This record gives sequence, structure tokens and C-alpha cells, in this order.
Amino acid sequence: MKIGHISDLHWLDLSGARIRDFFNKRLTGGFNLVAGRAKKHTKQAVIDALDAMRASGVDHLVVTGDLTNLALPSEFKAVMDTLDGYFDAAHRTIVPGNHDFYTRESARCDRFCHYVYGDDRSAQGDCILCGNNLWPFAQIRDDVCFIALNSAQPRPWFVAAGRLGTHQCDDLATLLARREIASCYKIALLHHHIVRVVKAPGESLRCLDDRKQFLDICQNGGVDLVLHGHNHDFSQFKVGNTLISEAGSCSVSHFKRDNRAGKFNIYTIEDKRLVDVATWRYEDGHYKPWRHVTPSDFKSLPIGDIP
Repeated sequence: MKIGHISDLHWLDLSGARIRDFFNKRLTGGFNLVAGRAKKHTKQAVIDALDAMRASGVDHLVVTGDLTNLALPSEFKAVMDTLDGYFDAAHRTIVPGNHDFYTRESARCDRFCHYVYGDDRSAQGDCILCGNNLWPFAQIRDDVCFIALNSAQPRPWFVAAGRLGTHQCDDLATLLARREIASCYKIALLHHHIVRVVKAPGESLRCLDDRKQFLDICQNGGVDLVLHGHNHDFSQFKVGNTLISEAGSCSVSHFKRDNRAGKFNIYTIEDKRLVDVATWRYEDGHYKPWRHVTPSDFKSLPIGDIP
């Protein structure tokens, strides 16, 4: 199976937006757009990534959050209309990012689930298994299990950290112990990063609060691969027996540093093993193959080194 991984689309669409919609945290988000984010993240780069994945024969799409910029209804509708044109509900798994739960109002009305999943998750693949709460849920295709988690929640201004919470972590451990999942290649999906690639003090306002608990569950439950977004950067680590991978933001078309260029990954799974990770990079107005790695190329980190 070929699995395409994109993240941090930051799709912008202000259709129908009202002035009063910005009397909240969107005020800072709007300032960031004016300051340059709207030019840096483009819809065309996302479409080019989807075109490249379709041409490469990707079987299943994974999106690890930040579909939108400001969690507006118009943004959700526009980005889902685009994704629907490439992968139907049974051939994709999508989890939210902090920008998809940008305000308390967007979280309260569960706008993400309304537009992304609707009312019927039974259409999301061959087998759907849910815990006691809305998240996490497991989507099984052939011998691969995608475990969807929600690390996003509305946070105060200038805070972009994530948290899974006790109930979600408990349900994750329960799901991983189920017979249907235990025999699969297990891929956990969330938005926030596990390994702090930046050591600045402000990083505590961006990372996953309960990452150590999550990693312990991954180790005990036999999670093979964790896919995430959030950093807009490229990183690949191995912690214990779990591989952790981020491609970057697939919507970045204008950048000053090469490592921040738009990217996406294609993971090839054969006989319940990851055999290849192909990373594509945005260059000269379109996506090109950039590098291939195998699990042995991931940087090993002792569990005790996770801050």
C-alpha cells in the first residue's frame, strides 16, 4: 500500500466572513495573513501535491491537520471540496490541527467533524472501531490500521500547544489491545509533534503537552509509525520501536530557507513493513522527488531523551 501524507494546508477562504468573526483569536491570525502567510501558503501548491500523489499511485491519503487558516466554514468547505476530487472518504484519514480548532466557537460547534466526517463514519473504510469518545477511532484498510487522534483544542492567544487528554489516551490504549488492530501495521495520526526539534523556551507553547504519556502508549501498544505535522519542517526519528515522521507543510510555495520548502511524503507498506519513504519537495513551481529513505535512516533517540 502507498500512503500519501500531507499536512498544514492552511487553506484560506474568507467568503462570507464578517467583521465580528475576527473579534477573537482570529485577530492575530488575520494579522499573520497580512504579514505574509497568505503569500507563503498557496492553494496551488496543495493541488500540485495532490496531483503528484495521484500520478504516483497513492492508495490512501493522510492529512495531519491545519486544513484551514482560521477555522471558518468557507475554508472547511473549500478545502474538502478539493480533497473530495482526489480521494473519497474510504481512501483518506484526516485529523485536526490547532488552526482547525482556532476559536472556542469553532470547537463548540465541532465544525471540523461536520465538514470532514459528517454524521456517518462507517463510510471511512473497510472497518471503523471507536472508543468511548469521539476520538480516537481506528480505520482499517487491508492489513494497515490508521488510528486518528485529536491533539487540537482552542487555546489562549499566542498559544498553539496540543493535548490528547486522559480519556483519549485511555481509549487509545484500549483500541491498540483489540485483536483486529493488534495484527495490523499500526499508524497513529495527530497534528502536534512529539520530538522538540527547537529548543527555544517558547517551544513549550507549541508542543504536545502529554507527549511522554502518548509515547509510552505507543511503545506498549506496538504502534509502528506516528505521522504528524505542525512544525512545517522535515524530520524523521525512531524512539524505541516506533518511527515518527513529519514531511512539512505541503502548501508552502514561497520560502527563504530550503528546509522549509513545501513537502509531502509517500510511505510504501509491504507485508506489514515500511519499506520506503519518498519525500517530494516544491521547487521551481512544482513538486519533484527529493529523497528516499528506509526505516534504518531514521534518527534514533532514547526514550529518556524526549523532553
